[in-house]
Amino acid sequence: MSEHVQELIDKIKQEGVQAGEEVAAQLEKEAKQKARDMIADAKRQAEEIIQAAKEEQAKLEESTRASLQQASRDTVLSLRQEIEKILQKIVQKEVADSLTGEQLCTIISAVISESIKDEGMEADIHVAVSKKDLEVLEKGFLAKMQKKIKQPIKLQASEDIEHGFTISYDGGKSCFDFTDASLGHFLGSFVNT
Repeated sequence: MSEHVQELIDKIKQEGVQAGEEVAAQLEKEAKQKARDMIADAKRQAEEIIQAAKEEQAKLEESTRASLQQASRDTVLSLRQEIEKILQKIVQKEVADSLTGEQLCTIISAVISESIKDEGMEADIHVAVSKKDLEVLEKGFLAKMQKKIKQPIKLQASEDIEHGFTISYDGGKSCFDFTDASLGHFLGSFVNT
């Protein structure tokens, strides 16, 4: 009987070991499959993260490029405006410097002579100049022009005029503006272009 018991024990042992080995093999197979699935999932997640990072980088590069283009346009426009301001100041100064009292006598005389010759005006002529130019013009210009044209010329000072003059042929209702500001603006438009 002892042999039989021993055989039975050996058989139980063998079946237990075999069953344990089968369970262990199944568990190992499941663990390996689970590990493969986890690795595949981790790779997929890593690829998604890399793809998202690439897309974000592309968006950032595009945004940076657009910002740089806008900054470049803004800089060019700002530079252009500054250059135009400088040129306008230069033109203003040159015009103002050229409109001295003596030059005004010559210019006003030519303007009045041409206007009267072309249009045969009958109304009083009003000329407005700066206070300092009024003194120069009153000293000799007014008398010379009165003799030439035989029409009344009214010279007056204007606080709005620094250099140059305005002239009116309709008693002051309207006028032609030959001030440094007006001429500088007019000439500056050609320089800007």
